[in-house]
Parts: sequence; C-alpha cells; structure tokens
Amino acid sequence: LLLGSERLQVGCFTTLDYIIGDTGIAKGKHFWAFNVEAYSYLVKVGVVPSSKIQKLFHNTPDVISPRYEQDSGHDSGSEDTFFDSSQPCTLVTLGMKKFFIPATPAAPKDPASRILPLPSCLGVCLDCDRGRVGFYDAGRMKCLYECEVDCSGLMYPAFALMGGAAVHLEEAVTAK
Repeated sequence: LLLGSERLQVGCFTTLDYIIGDTGIAKGKHFWAFNVEAYSYLVKVGVVPSSKIQKLFHNTPDVISPRYEQDSGHDSGSEDTFFDSSQPCTLVTLGMKKFFIPATPAAPKDPASRILPLPSCLGVCLDCDRGRVGFYDAGRMKCLYECEVDCSGLMYPAFALMGGAAVHLEEAVTAK
C-alpha cells in the first residue's frame, strides 16, 4: 500500500523520512488505521496533494521555519503558527505517546490543552467530497482533530518518521 521514499527533508537538527501512499484519492470517503510503536520519538501523519509532493523533499525558502532565525525573546508561539501554516500538506504530530493538535487560529491558545494521550490505534478519515480530513481514536471512533483540505487534485496518505520511529497499518476497514 505504501512506498518508502528514498529522499529526505533536512533542516536544522531534523531529518524526516517520508512515506507517501502509492494510490491517489480523488473522491469519496476513505479511512485507514495504524498504530505507532511506543518507542517512536516523532511521527507525522496525514495527507498530501499530488501538486505538493515534491515540496516535501526540497527545503525551499518559503518552507524554512523562522524558529531558526533570530528569536525575539518572547514566547508568543507565533513561530509555530507560521511553520504549521507554511507546510505543503496536512500532517499532525505524534510522539512520546502523545497526539499534538496543530497550532491554528481555531486551536486552544494554551499549548498544554493541545496535547492528548496517543490512542493505541489512530485512524485518518479523508472525505474528498467535503474537503475534510479527520484524525480519530480508531478504537472508540472519537474524532481528535479535524480540518479542511483542498481536494481539488489527487490526495495521498503521508507519513513522516524521525529516527527509529515506526508505524504499522491495520487491516483494511470495510464500510458498514
């Protein structure tokens, strides 16, 4: 189902190995579930449009985070908001047995309230017809986070792993 990418994104102190789905999704509602190994430090999961896949593998100036530039000295969190909004795809961050809700204007301002325990099985639901992607506790089918995505082209499942991180896909889920 998924093909490993041989290319890496390299930035200051980080290297992410990307795995992009080999089949694009153009319409309908699709769900996939997986679990993250407990020892995983950092995993990003979500979807990427076909038009922006190449942007994942190139460290272009419009994707560089200001967090590595001169810091203003205050802890406003604006650096994280800029970095999340500049990303070429919709990914959430998992790691250290936690689920991190992205910093968005609609997200709670308190960073501690954006950190949830990582469920044993996580699900991603892409609804191309509505232009939404949701991230679920797959065991209880409880939505942890949902956001809009531009589904005007093909969308692909995406995983980014750092270091010794690992994910395991669950068996296909059939529609009821």
